[in-house]
Amino acid sequence: MSSTRYILLLVAGTVCVYGLWRTGSLSWRTSAVHAKASIQFDLSIPVSSPSVIHHRSLNKTSRRTNNDKVHRKYRGAVSKYMLELYHRRSDVDIVRALRPIRVSVPTSDGARILAFTVPPADPDETLEVAELLGVAGAILRVRLDQVREPTSCKSRRDDSWRAFNVTSGVATRDGDTVKLRVYGRVGYRPCGDGPILLLSYTKAKQKRPRRSVPEEEQEEDDGLRRRRRNSCRRRSLYVDFSLIAYDEWIVAPPGYEAYQCSGKCFYPFGDHLSPTKHAIVQTLVHGALQGNDNLGKAVGRACCVPTRLAPTSLLYLDSSGTLTYQYGYEDMVVTECGCR
Repeated sequence: MSSTRYILLLVAGTVCVYGLWRTGSLSWRTSAVHAKASIQFDLSIPVSSPSVIHHRSLNKTSRRTNNDKVHRKYRGAVSKYMLELYHRRSDVDIVRALRPIRVSVPTSDGARILAFTVPPADPDETLEVAELLGVAGAILRVRLDQVREPTSCKSRRDDSWRAFNVTSGVATRDGDTVKLRVYGRVGYRPCGDGPILLLSYTKAKQKRPRRSVPEEEQEEDDGLRRRRRNSCRRRSLYVDFSLIAYDEWIVAPPGYEAYQCSGKCFYPFGDHLSPTKHAIVQTLVHGALQGNDNLGKAVGRACCVPTRLAPTSLLYLDSSGTLTYQYGYEDMVVTECGCR
């Protein structure tokens, strides 16, 4: 009886062990399958991870053009044509781009009346030509109604733009407002490519005395002898407009090489420093008083300062908000240094 019970217990134990073994095997396989799936899922995470998305975003940002940045900053106030004008360095003295202050509903003949406010020009500026400019294919015809006989304006065109000569209409305007009868698509677009009135001016040139070649050669020879003692000279100075908040009104460029004058002025001066008589006398007095403790510090030597400046090209918003391109924005770049 006892042996029979023992055999039954042994069989039951064997069955239990076998059942546990099967259950563990299945569980292990299931865990392996889940682990494998988890590994595959983990390997796919970096594809959409925030760091990768940020990296792609940076790449897209770096590919944005300067023109797009300009349009975002100035909210469409900058014409694409004016940006092109600046980048090709047109030698027109001054060009102002005016947006219409009013656009009428279509008239009986399908035209719209565009009204512009013309800002006053400086006394040394002369209007050369006025043009209504639009995207090629948008404006079809422009008429002047305020002249004695209404006339259609002649136009010029290129691949991207078409411009209609409206100089007579601007010249004979009543007050500061000019009105143009325009046929075609004249709805102003937000990206700076809507119709604009271009006013091109010439500026009276200031003649500067030109020294003769022998004088310049003599100055160069004297300069080589004097420069060792006088350290006054032109040095680099790059101006980042955003650093001084000038980017709030200067559209282009973002900065430029302005140069600066630095160094000390000693007597005798080289002719290349173009000293004034006052600078010579002041420096002589400074040297004569160096042994006097009471008066030696009262008189300083002449200063190294810019003696000749040159213009540079700028695209900017003037005080009235008018987008203006100026080929020669005066006194922006140091070209010569001297003692004063």
